[in-house]
Amino acid sequence: MRLELKEVTVVLNGKEILKDLSVSFGPGINVLLGENSSGKTTMLKTMAGLIKPSRGRILADGKDISSMGSKERAKLIGYCWQNPYHGFFEENVKREIDFILKNTGAKGREDVLDILGVKTLFEKSPFKLSGGEARRVSIASVAVADQPFLLMDEPFNDMDLDGYRQLMVLMKKFRGEGKTVVVSLNNALMLEALSPDFAVVLKGGKIVRYGSANELKEEELERYNIVTRRAIVESLGRGIES
Repeated sequence: MRLELKEVTVVLNGKEILKDLSVSFGPGINVLLGENSSGKTTMLKTMAGLIKPSRGRILADGKDISSMGSKERAKLIGYCWQNPYHGFFEENVKREIDFILKNTGAKGREDVLDILGVKTLFEKSPFKLSGGEARRVSIASVAVADQPFLLMDEPFNDMDLDGYRQLMVLMKKFRGEGKTVVVSLNNALMLEALSPDFAVVLKGGKIVRYGSANELKEEELERYNIVTRRAIVESLGRGIES
């Protein structure tokens, strides 16, 4: 089960956002790194079928997603929004969860809801949740449908320590099940914890690096304006008054 981009270019409002991307994501944890406005969100939305490429193809397990209906894609590929509130439209959390299950016909995974701790939020409006709660509900309301491909757009934003731990447990579980998970990050601080199987670096809508995450050096990532642990330590060492 692989999710592949074949010479994908995306033009929005007359501007070329993604430029001739060809890359393949396989089972395990895949990381998409890039500074803000590098094209990560557009790339994930295109992979999910939410944006149609101007040129090129997206293949999910060898099948062009442009030939699929929205329900078929939703069964196969889950997309977790960078801004979780953008994906909400129901009056309470329980209805958000139920919507995707009804839409895809999936049985639903109780373990996903338990791991992310969202059952206690069922009766609340998703629009009145805190940032971390909304993030966990957003992920749960997608991953509950048990898709083989899961795209997560900067999923650690707004998370407190419990949220980090819950999400790491979920990712470890999905890796063990052979799912293809693609996680976008605008910094390299989570790389060690995630221990990704594959990494892609995006800059200005182009892939500038891909391969083993172990081969990524902090000095190289900093050249692409990606925050690293080393850069933060150096900045703290200088202090705000120096």
